[in-house]
Amino acid sequence: MAYRVLIVDDQKMQRKALEAFLKESELFEVVETLGSAELAVTFCQNTKIDLILMDVVMVNGMGGIEAAARIKKQNPKVKVILVTSMPEVSYLKRAKDAGVDSLWYKEYEEQPILEVMRRTMEGESIYPNTTPEILLGNASSVELTEREIDVLRKVITGATDQEIAEALHISMWTARSHLQHILQKTGYKNRVELAVKARIAGVVIDE
Repeated sequence: MAYRVLIVDDQKMQRKALEAFLKESELFEVVETLGSAELAVTFCQNTKIDLILMDVVMVNGMGGIEAAARIKKQNPKVKVILVTSMPEVSYLKRAKDAGVDSLWYKEYEEQPILEVMRRTMEGESIYPNTTPEILLGNASSVELTEREIDVLRKVITGATDQEIAEALHISMWTARSHLQHILQKTGYKNRVELAVKARIAGVVIDE
């Protein structure tokens, strides 16, 4: 008997591609595909699902990590695999904290998704050892400190130095110092260029 799978992704083409791919498998049966995390939470309340493949970032509304936490709370037996192409540095910890069973990077993971699905259903928790390392200007993403990542996450929202300081509970001078260190490491000329490049690279996500 095949495992019942729910696919959740706000990109229609991604949903269709995964659905078509899984049709070749005798181990998994796609029950439904949905375009929003909110719908997934409701759907799982009323329909038996064994495994969910869910994107992390949704354009509108709830994200995949929050939805996964809600689904796991209402039915811990449902297995959840988060799927993402974004190397956002906080995803690994946040996904584990939410009770997500496995996490698979679309662009970076060497292990095939069917293998991750099979092993997850067998009770394993499949996570990469580290977030994918990518270049941000002259720096590698792993060269940024945890506090610099916090500052960068605020920079991409367009926050001022004062707003960053208040949000992170640090002085404005400390916020400016972190920003200058990031600019020096990456080689970008100003915060606007930094924000654009960081958003495109997916090092941090505005949430």
